[in-house]
Amino acid sequence: MSTFAAQSANAFYAATVLPVIEELLARGVAQDAIEAQFHKKLSDLRTPFMRLPLVVSRSFWAFAVEQSGDRLIGLAAGQRFVSTTRNGVTYLFDVAVSLESACDHFARFFSRFSGHFNVQIVRENGDVQLRLVERGALRAAAPVADFILVSLCGMLRRKLLTSGIKLDPIVGVALTTAGSDEHQRAFNAPVLGQQPNAAIHLDAQLFGTLLTPRQSALEDTLVEVLEQTLRNSEPTLLEQVSDYLIDNLATADWKQFCATQHLLERTAARRLKALGWGFAELLDDCRRYRAEDLLRVGELELVEVSDRLGYSDVQGFNRACLRWFGCAPGVYRTRWGRC
Repeated sequence: MSTFAAQSANAFYAATVLPVIEELLARGVAQDAIEAQFHKKLSDLRTPFMRLPLVVSRSFWAFAVEQSGDRLIGLAAGQRFVSTTRNGVTYLFDVAVSLESACDHFARFFSRFSGHFNVQIVRENGDVQLRLVERGALRAAAPVADFILVSLCGMLRRKLLTSGIKLDPIVGVALTTAGSDEHQRAFNAPVLGQQPNAAIHLDAQLFGTLLTPRQSALEDTLVEVLEQTLRNSEPTLLEQVSDYLIDNLATADWKQFCATQHLLERTAARRLKALGWGFAELLDDCRRYRAEDLLRVGELELVEVSDRLGYSDVQGFNRACLRWFGCAPGVYRTRWGRC
């Protein structure tokens, strides 16, 4: 297997965004428009083994915000997740003997299905946090953390309620973005914005409290099902191309990729087209979202950003930004800094 195929930080399982898709459909967004974002039918997206690169996630979330007109759509989608979604991870979470055990399972498996974040359990000065740490080759879109945090808050509260404990395990929620009244209502907990990492702060005593009898056989079965799902998810050519592009934006070349993967160029092009994509389209998307990340951080000079993206001159980068953002890169950076 190639080094590109072996990477896991640039992909997510399509099923993880089904609640977002359902929310868009409920708001009247056309199904064919949603399917066009993935170049897949909705029935395909529902299959357990469908995996896509993170560049598709970035594009989809931007589409979701634009189509809904709601920059906080992740909150509504997260609430829909808790009420409608059942899968191996949620089942394993529910049968665990305690919040601590449930969160251990979640931290172990979540990043392998989501691709955006690692989940860490952090204990500091008597405080317990479930912390989201960026791991993907591209940063997560702003609503993604909202979606994950609301989903997780719902799962944590549901676990206590089904155990007959009418106490709230959630002490507070931290966001990397500015908090809002909508966040406060959605989380039903104090919200602290502009933090280094998104996180849920938990009641330390409730975290370790035994809630249900241990069901070792069931837990082992669910773990095996999840592991089998991951083992059976072979990387597609689409993932391999996306991994290559993220690692080689400055020098990306179709001939070089095919040579590295020992593929015939025409055969590989037909296979990629059959998946709904083209090399130039993926390259442009990867450059766009990597440009967003680099410009928003603001640490590099524009010429350095241009070089990292593979443009031979700043003028070419300027033209691309006009096409992507409707403005020059310096203007985009300034506007983002005011948000």
